[in-house]
Amino acid sequence: MTRVDRSGAFWRIAEVVGIRLRLILGVLIGNLRLTHALRGDWRKRYERAKLDLESADAIYQPSRQWTIISLFYRLTLRARGLDGFKSTFGRFLSAYEPGNRRLWEAVHHLYREELSKRDVWKLLDRLEEPALGNGSFVDYRGKRLSLDLLQSIDELYRMREALGFGQNDRVTFCELGAGYGRLADVVLSAMPNSSYMIFDLPESLLLSQHYLTTLHPEAKAALYPESSELLASPEALRAHRLFFALPQHMSRLPPGTVDVFANIYSFMEMGREQIEEYFRCIDKLAPKMVYLKQHKREVNIYDRALNTSENYPVRADWKVLHTGTSSLFDHVFEALYGLPAAAKKA
Repeated sequence: MTRVDRSGAFWRIAEVVGIRLRLILGVLIGNLRLTHALRGDWRKRYERAKLDLESADAIYQPSRQWTIISLFYRLTLRARGLDGFKSTFGRFLSAYEPGNRRLWEAVHHLYREELSKRDVWKLLDRLEEPALGNGSFVDYRGKRLSLDLLQSIDELYRMREALGFGQNDRVTFCELGAGYGRLADVVLSAMPNSSYMIFDLPESLLLSQHYLTTLHPEAKAALYPESSELLASPEALRAHRLFFALPQHMSRLPPGTVDVFANIYSFMEMGREQIEEYFRCIDKLAPKMVYLKQHKREVNIYDRALNTSENYPVRADWKVLHTGTSSLFDHVFEALYGLPAAAKKA
């Protein structure tokens, strides 16, 4: 980690705080309220998730960087609840701001046009950004079009191209660190026989549970903490289309339970020891494929870690299916790996 890396990381923190100072001040002022803004039933699930994560092994605790971010998230939940979360939680960590409207629209148009060359399932015509969460979007031919939606379609097609699954195939996805569930929403909407498992920190887990169960009320969902009782039973897991749990629970999944494992912009924010632990869990779980999307070079000054596209602990028997720069950001890489069958791992 060079001096330039460290100074760049500090400058990035200052830039993020400066851009979102109004949001931060609004959240702090909002915490002067006497009552919690979060609805009672969601607050109960959230508090249970926090307590259970705190009692887990230290390796599953949030990194120092995420400890700071989680503190802001907790203040946001108390001040704002789940109302408009895409413009509070999402905006705080987003790498982009709308800024110039014409430039904003141009980015969406160019990205959509590039994706249209690979749109074999016609998702660009069928799907639009959900109104739930009050996110940023542009109007494209009468439909809401967002970068979150376009990235999710891009990511799903990248996985499909590498693994070769069909739109109606029964594919089980597992994502560690899913944010509010943007990719899961696209997968569930595009693939009627798919299922999706999410393992995340309490704040983000609350968002994805709320978001996905609201958008897909017909999908049988195992919410936390009830979901923790189903981990040892493949039959019980298969009975649910949506499954939510904490990070430490991923290691309890039976090998072969998952077809596709995904991590997007999350490993890069962890310490090296944590990353190694999760890769050990993934290798034991033995999905058919692993999908990574991270910054090519990410300096985590809180946990004293430098994470690059070259130093993730990929196992020697993982076959490289695809590597390259993302379609949208030059500083982001994508990598997909095929894993040996679970039976061979045993």
